[in-house]
Amino acid sequence: MATAAAPHALRWVQVVIGPLPATVLLLPILLAGGLGVIFALAAALVEPGATAASRWAAASSSARLLGWIAAADAGVVALWVVALAGSPDALKRTGARWWLVAGLGLGLVAAARWLALMSRAGHGYDAATWALWLGLLVGPVLLGTYYLLRLAR
Repeated sequence: MATAAAPHALRWVQVVIGPLPATVLLLPILLAGGLGVIFALAAALVEPGATAASRWAAASSSARLLGWIAAADAGVVALWVVALAGSPDALKRTGARWWLVAGLGLGLVAAARWLALMSRAGHGYDAATWALWLGLLVGPVLLGTYYLLRLAR
């Protein structure tokens, strides 16, 4: 009886350290930030007297930021799917396998980019800020890496 409950308990541990903190804590921040970018873009595009170059600069920088937000979102969605699936091996036999690999890869790249941006000179984040972000990202990054490697083989 205890061995039958072990995979179920392991799945819940994976959910708690993987997609759950990313969903509850990070996605609202990402979605609010994305909405803010959209509002700022709209204001820049309709600003009277704005040049085509300034509108293009606003559109291109906003598109890059929205792309990173979408990459992080794709990673969280893919992480939910693989964490709740019965087995990564079962997912290998589905048509969604490469979509999940792509989503996990995008999410990992977005997380790595965020940490790289934080580490650049000039930002000067303190230890508490680093602890917070590492606490939020280490679980999803480790679990995403595990599933990415399992699905890609």
